[in-house]
Amino acid sequence: MAITHTATNIVWVAVATKSIAAAGNATSDAFAFDATCIEASLCLKCDNDGTPASGDTVTYYILYTNGDTDAAGGTDEYDTTNAAVPVAVLDTNSADPQQLTIPLPITAAKGLKLYAVNNSAGRAITISALLMEKRSA
Repeated sequence: MAITHTATNIVWVAVATKSIAAAGNATSDAFAFDATCIEASLCLKCDNDGTPASGDTVTYYILYTNGDTDAAGGTDEYDTTNAAVPVAVLDTNSADPQQLTIPLPITAAKGLKLYAVNNSAGRAITISALLMEKRSA
């Protein structure tokens, strides 16, 4: 049984980075786990577009999907943003850029979207993310 590692950039409308305006948010394009994925990690990065100040943070959430929850139309349904659990808060005032890698509990999830909220009152922050899958074939 071969073990491989496959890295995939999480993208926002097919672009690897996204500048989020002050007090704004962004939801990534959908990512589908490979059927042979046995473990995954997510590397999150944010880079302040200005001079960092207190409160210049980004909160990241994972919106998982297991498919069409209510069997209403066949399209994947994702966790809602207001009910999602935050997985990381990166503070550009303590390090700019700031990066963090977290393990992902993929359990049996079919896929995910990444939701990011810029908590800064005055500066845009550029975000990016890389998902690493450990696959068994």
